[in-house]
Amino acid sequence: MNKIDKIYFDIDGVLRSTASPGEDVIAFLHYCPDNYADSLYWLTTHCKNSKNHTYPVLTSTFPRDLADELYQAFQPTDWGVLKTNAIDLDCDFVWFDGNLFESEKAFLESHYVLDGFFKMNPRDPAMAKKALEFLKSF
Repeated sequence: MNKIDKIYFDIDGVLRSTASPGEDVIAFLHYCPDNYADSLYWLTTHCKNSKNHTYPVLTSTFPRDLADELYQAFQPTDWGVLKTNAIDLDCDFVWFDGNLFESEKAFLESHYVLDGFFKMNPRDPAMAKKALEFLKSF
């Protein structure tokens, strides 16, 4: 992968309820709209089945101005059972998530795009920094 066309984000365990310090998560989040303005998508249980419920979660986790910025910058996805149903396989993508179901892994493997999945470890205090460095490598 030489470039990233789309970035998919889970929220729980990736942006909130994580051991990464808040300032590291915020630095990671600020980097994304500044460098991938039209490429950001929610891939979270807070945004599925044509309903985007990310704003209340964002405002309960981040300062209001950042929550507003994120809500404007990120596009919703529509999926039902498996998050992989929302992924655009015709582009280079990164999916930041803490969990990957076996069926989702099999789907990604069958389409030769498993390398687009970036496993976030919510217990790793350096995880947000690692994710940011990963994005900066492109």
